[in-house]
Amino acid sequence: MANTAFSAPLHLVTSPNFESEPLMRQTQAPLRLTRRGKFVLIALPIFLVAAASMMIIGLFQSPANASDTSPLGVEATTVTVIEGDTLWGIAREFAPQLEPRDAVRQIGEMNSLSSSMLHPGTEIFVPTAN
Repeated sequence: MANTAFSAPLHLVTSPNFESEPLMRQTQAPLRLTRRGKFVLIALPIFLVAAASMMIIGLFQSPANASDTSPLGVEATTVTVIEGDTLWGIAREFAPQLEPRDAVRQIGEMNSLSSSMLHPGTEIFVPTAN
């Protein structure tokens, strides 16, 4: 195959005042927002501020759930542990109306005890009635 080169005439089109305007001083079109863009630009920050303020207000308006008077809906008394106290001894002394095994189990549940070891000075709840 033969290599053939075609040449086309080159026509440059220039603006009528091309020489009078510098190349760097071209004006750009102003930025225009669509209706959706305006909505996002205005409504989104308002929504975020409103949601954050409602969360903060809700944080301060929620009632406290902790109660020292009756854990787990059982009538109880508060006992301060002294040196040498055991769960069995506390259950027999402060809950004589209950079976000691049941009282020890309830004391463990009411105070979220993971072991039977008690530390002096700790306050624990002891059930007083069934």
